[in-house]
Amino acid sequence: MTASSPATDKTALRRQLRRARIALPPAYRAAAARAVARHAARLLKRGKRVGGYLAAGSELDLSDLLNAALWRGAAVFLPQIPRRGRRLWFTGLDGGDRWYLHPRYRILEYAGARLRAERLDVLFVPLLGIDGDGFRMGQGGGFYDSTLAFRRRHALSGKPLLVGVGFDCQLVDAVPREAWDVRLDWLLTESGLRRLPLRSPDA
Repeated sequence: MTASSPATDKTALRRQLRRARIALPPAYRAAAARAVARHAARLLKRGKRVGGYLAAGSELDLSDLLNAALWRGAAVFLPQIPRRGRRLWFTGLDGGDRWYLHPRYRILEYAGARLRAERLDVLFVPLLGIDGDGFRMGQGGGFYDSTLAFRRRHALSGKPLLVGVGFDCQLVDAVPREAWDVRLDWLLTESGLRRLPLRSPDA
């Protein structure tokens, strides 16, 4: 028997995590969305630049959290896929009606003033899986890997605060790691907001 390759391991784990996420009942998903908005309240401060996302497919819905950020006086920014490359822009919501679908990915985006992730104070990052050390598995497109590459060069800058967002069922023992992976700072699920790396009570 031959050992599985890292690519095969990632494919199998992505399939497993997608199935677990899709299986969550609608009522549970709605309650989880409200819970993460409550747990994140201390990060949603007036004048802060908060990056988020609009949920696609079975991702955890961040709408309650983003609305809470706006209500508290934070500036909210959403990802915008570039025409070339994979380094995301983030565009600010300003109350206008300038929504559109990305022509290739059919993802809803907003045509606002844009900036890079480096200028955000907090960035809520979508994920498919995450381990207790803070390493994230995404959908495989590489957009957040490219966007957050600066954190590998300036790991101690602490900006933006990187908060992985998902359901409890997306926490796994270990995510297959690559040289370009960036460790997240916090994990936000329906159970609460926890600093990474996670430690067992007796550690």
